[in-house]
Amino acid sequence: MHLIFIRHGDPDYKNDSLTQKGFKEADLLATYTADWDVSALYVSSYGRAQRTADGLEKNWKVERQTCTWLHEFDWRVIDPNSAKSRGAWDLMPEQFFCNDLYFNKDKWADTPLMQSGNIKEHYKEVTENFDKVLLSFGYCRKEEKIPLYSCTPNFTSQELSVDTHLDAFQKNGDERKLVFVCHLGVMFVLISYLTGLSPMQLWQGFFVAPTSVTILGAQERLPGQVLFRVQTMGSTSHLAAAKEDPSSSGFFGSVIPYA
Repeated sequence: MHLIFIRHGDPDYKNDSLTQKGFKEADLLATYTADWDVSALYVSSYGRAQRTADGLEKNWKVERQTCTWLHEFDWRVIDPNSAKSRGAWDLMPEQFFCNDLYFNKDKWADTPLMQSGNIKEHYKEVTENFDKVLLSFGYCRKEEKIPLYSCTPNFTSQELSVDTHLDAFQKNGDERKLVFVCHLGVMFVLISYLTGLSPMQLWQGFFVAPTSVTILGAQERLPGQVLFRVQTMGSTSHLAAAKEDPSSSGFFGSVIPYA
């Protein structure tokens, strides 16, 4: 099983759509991935994600499922320094790094800043709906705080007793691919949930460009026990192949072309 997260194209936030560049990026992505065999396509209800998914849905011949819970994680908190509302994941570096609780996967949402926006409940809503999707494909979260999933074994104990992890080519136990077209903030919520990290570490320390592709693969080291592990983070290969510079939207600076 592979979970594929795609950020929407360069956004036109005013009209909740894509800019001219964003539509070009989406077209390049659809062409580049046209031969993917996708099992399901989940799309944020926001217009910029919907427009990004149009070409993907057409090429993959799979009907999108629009999910309101996949919309941007744009919940607000009250900044204690200014007493003004701001996005939960938009902190100044000093504010983030000076509080060790923000790095704690179990306590980050209990900090006064996150409590001011009821962020724990919003996080829970997203992750619970996500787990319902995985459960529909036979993957059941074993514990809320431990990112392990149980499933019908794809390998036998005998197969797994042979260490093949250094081999260049290995057996793929579950060929299905689930694609989620959404937004940077909510994408990092889900990746944090799947990897056992505080989402604030991803919100503050990582960036993925518009139409970038992030892939997590199911790693089964014991029969029927799966951990989803990041294999690709923020790939813009489809843009590099066409010599199209990636958008820096969402980053306080520029992005290196074709990196």
